[in-house]
Amino acid sequence: MPSTPLPLVGRDKAQAVLREAITATTGGSGECIVVEGPAGIGKSRLLADAADWAREHGVAVAAGRAIELDRVVPLNTLLTTLRSVEPPILDDAVLAALTRHENSRYRLVDQLGAALESYSSDRPLAVVLDDTQWADELTSLALRIMVPTLRSLPIVWLLARRPAPARTAAADTVDWLVSEGARLVRLEPLADAELAEFCANVLGARPGPSVLNLAVGSGGNPFLLTELLATLRADGRIEIADGTAHATPGSLPVDFVTAVEQRLRDLSPDTLRLLEAGAVLGRPFTLSAAAGLLRRNGVELVDATAEAVSSGTLEDHDTTLAFRHDLLREAVYDRLTGPVKQALHLEAAAVVRAEGGPAAEVVEHFLRGTERADAAALPLFREAVAQVAPTAPGAAADLVLRMINLLDTHDPDRLRLVGDGVRLLAAAGRVAEARELGDTYLTCGLDEASEGTILLGLAEALKHAGQDRLVADYTHRALALGGVPDAVRAELLAVRAHALVQVDDVVGAGVAARSAVELGHVSGAHSAVAVGGAARSIAAYAHGDLDDAVRYARDAVALATSVGGEASHRHPRLWLARALVAIDQFTDADAMYVSDKDEADELGTVWSRPVAHQFHAELKLAAGHVDDAEAEAEAGIRIAEELSAMALSPALLATLANVAVLRDDLSAASAVLERAAQQVGEGICVMTEELSWEVALYQVAAGRPNAAFETLAGLYPQLPDRPYLIVQEPSAAPRLVAIALRVHADAEARNVVEAAGRLADRNPNVVSLAGAAQHAAGLLHRDRNALHAAVAAHRAGPRPLCRAYALEDAGLAERAAGNQSAAVALLDEAKTT
Repeated sequence: MPSTPLPLVGRDKAQAVLREAITATTGGSGECIVVEGPAGIGKSRLLADAADWAREHGVAVAAGRAIELDRVVPLNTLLTTLRSVEPPILDDAVLAALTRHENSRYRLVDQLGAALESYSSDRPLAVVLDDTQWADELTSLALRIMVPTLRSLPIVWLLARRPAPARTAAADTVDWLVSEGARLVRLEPLADAELAEFCANVLGARPGPSVLNLAVGSGGNPFLLTELLATLRADGRIEIADGTAHATPGSLPVDFVTAVEQRLRDLSPDTLRLLEAGAVLGRPFTLSAAAGLLRRNGVELVDATAEAVSSGTLEDHDTTLAFRHDLLREAVYDRLTGPVKQALHLEAAAVVRAEGGPAAEVVEHFLRGTERADAAALPLFREAVAQVAPTAPGAAADLVLRMINLLDTHDPDRLRLVGDGVRLLAAAGRVAEARELGDTYLTCGLDEASEGTILLGLAEALKHAGQDRLVADYTHRALALGGVPDAVRAELLAVRAHALVQVDDVVGAGVAARSAVELGHVSGAHSAVAVGGAARSIAAYAHGDLDDAVRYARDAVALATSVGGEASHRHPRLWLARALVAIDQFTDADAMYVSDKDEADELGTVWSRPVAHQFHAELKLAAGHVDDAEAEAEAGIRIAEELSAMALSPALLATLANVAVLRDDLSAASAVLERAAQQVGEGICVMTEELSWEVALYQVAAGRPNAAFETLAGLYPQLPDRPYLIVQEPSAAPRLVAIALRVHADAEARNVVEAAGRLADRNPNVVSLAGAAQHAAGLLHRDRNALHAAVAAHRAGPRPLCRAYALEDAGLAERAAGNQSAAVALLDEAKTT
């Protein structure tokens, strides 16, 4: 058989696509191409050709391949690929930065993206990744973020995959990349004429009818055909006469498996054992690892190694050995009986652990090697989950689910793992699976403590998904149980408080939050105190009691800072920053958002990112930084979608609608509001004010004040007791008055003025609220002095949009009074604010 790579046959179009994309990088253009086809169809050969072409044309190449075990080792696929390039992308400084953030998947991705951006500024780069169907969860996330983010750089991404038989993070990512514009190149089986050319290249002779019949029977798969021809030639079954190759009479291998069997039967027993050990280890392996698995001395396997390499089954990669093609590994692995596989996997678990391999990989071998587990296995298992969960919660959840099935039905550890599984599934965005797991065990006659714990896990899962009505139901059910420990009860109350806010029961939320804090202090449930304190802050914020909102949030932050642990993972600082925005302390709030982002990256608490982006977008919008507000909201939506944690998505979309209305882009505003309404229709809860107000602003801008008033009709009566909207956006007060007056709803306008006045009186140090109250009163009473007082207040405050609205209305009032010069000055100032 030829030792050098054979020419590509039947791949001219695909080859041209890849070469064109590589050439484009030398001109500064980036692209992503996905090569798809079944195993053996020629994807790897095509990628190798593309990599050679890239190097010949001055393009750096980072090439790698995912393997099946990568699915449980976060970022292994991508790091292995990026380490392969010369000069290196991942120098010591980059690797040190990655190590500092090894538990924060978004910070890791940010660091890798920065490294690629820096690298490609000096030279074009081709990232060539084979077998992406096995890529780990964090590599999949990195591809989803970096490929579109870095599209303007001279980086070409060449990804190959087999069609996915099941949904995985990798499959979803590649499908998403294709939907976002990556080119899909499907490799089809070779046609009959192409098969003839291929056989001629392999055999060095024109194929005769017997060989062509064999080729057609291979299904046009180049690798399978190569193996069939190799088997025949090794058995002396290929004859060449007058330049034509013939298969001699006799039984022919009917398929690839048969061909591999025929080739393996001629190998020595030691070589077969070596191949079996390598197939079980599942990744490029050292000779010492294979020897340890077989309980042999490595020196005893030197001859076996040489035979495996010379037979073309294994390849020598300097310090490791690897199967020449994964189909060969699969064929060897499939020859093993079930009991032998189990025994070898248990040995592999010990070998990998002894070599310092990842705990998750050790556990993977353990899980494949046993049908039952007990408490002795749990420490290693928990170590693996702790390793994987911060950056790959989906992989950690899968480990938990498999371990659950290995434990006895009534094992208390199994019940505790169910709660872990529910939370991890929720963190991975697999909310439906989380609910199914929890609901399954809730029907098993659990004791009340276990039932309460699982209901808490379900409530937390549903909270991330924005299904707050279900959260309220689950927490009510759990709190009705008598045997729930106080610490769990405190956590339930805290989660319930946040859910009640979203379903517009602010009073109930305040009661639940206070109880969570009190019970959390008594039971030592610090995270419940932090979460409950944040909920108390929200309730006070909604009622307009801003000193209390700040105080409750500060207490929660102080606790989280002092005790750390789970309490710090709850990010009470976000609610403190939001309360600071309400009292016009923008600088302190902005610094707090930045520091909280750093803390979230360090802790790996990515659930908080959409919340942080929404609150930060509100601040940027209040400060008049419209572009920054849009960027924050878009980032929040992107992360929410990546996490399938959609709780904040409608609010984020509402912020984008506000931005679009400010830019007079009503079609964009309509589109995002429609998306938000669809999500609400799917059960995602949002406070009434956070969506109805943006809808009303759009309707006003579209010249439909009557529709805007109808949208807000339920809001006007509750404003004196619940001025949430004015707290969040002080300019809402005068605009609510203006909407009411345009439809002659004087009573509603008076209601707004009363609410804004009471709110300003309760918070006398907040100039924005004072300005809003004066502005609203000035519009209602046509009082130019009040409007000028509003302008003065907003000139002293940090909200330029509030100032612009007040200036405009004051200017219009002066014009109506015939004071043209004063009107022009005020209106000109409004335009430049």
